Amino acid sequence: MTKQFRVSVTKLLHRPELIVDLDLVGSIDDMFVSSARVANDTEISVIGRLEAAHPGILFTGSVKTKMITECRRCLSETSEDLLVEVRELFLEGGDDEESYPFEGEFIDLTEMVRDSIVLALPAAPICRADCKGICQVCGANRNDVDCNHDDDGVDPRFRVLDQLK
Repeated sequence: MTKQFRVSVTKLLHRPELIVDLDLVGSIDDMFVSSARVANDTEISVIGRLEAAHPGILFTGSVKTKMITECRRCLSETSEDLLVEVRELFLEGGDDEESYPFEGEFIDLTEMVRDSIVLALPAAPICRADCKGICQVCGANRNDVDCNHDDDGVDPRFRVLDQLK
């Protein structure tokens, strides 16, 4: 499996009316946010096309991979597919902050792929909509165990404040 998403654009530079179809597979390390990540060496699929677009080259397509998330309520780990639709412009020299650079007759899609995945990772994922979370008293996962502790929504550390009424 290749770790680079480098593509020749020689044909597009010489014949701008062409469209180059892409179907690439590779991996990129170190993609994560606080509660979600793509494990190193996880397969990433990039399907799309490159076409000449004045003043650069336009990529339109999708990026697909598997992400691992940690539920913000119960802290259990889940794995699910991540699909991101992408439309990005590459400019030769890349002086524009709104585009990606390319040099010569090759475009490296790696940074675009990394950015699209990291921006799509959920910041506060949950394992399922009806997740019961963790018991505030004993720390048990309430989805797995019925610990019979009362959960009135009050943090037990603040119960002493009830005596001040």
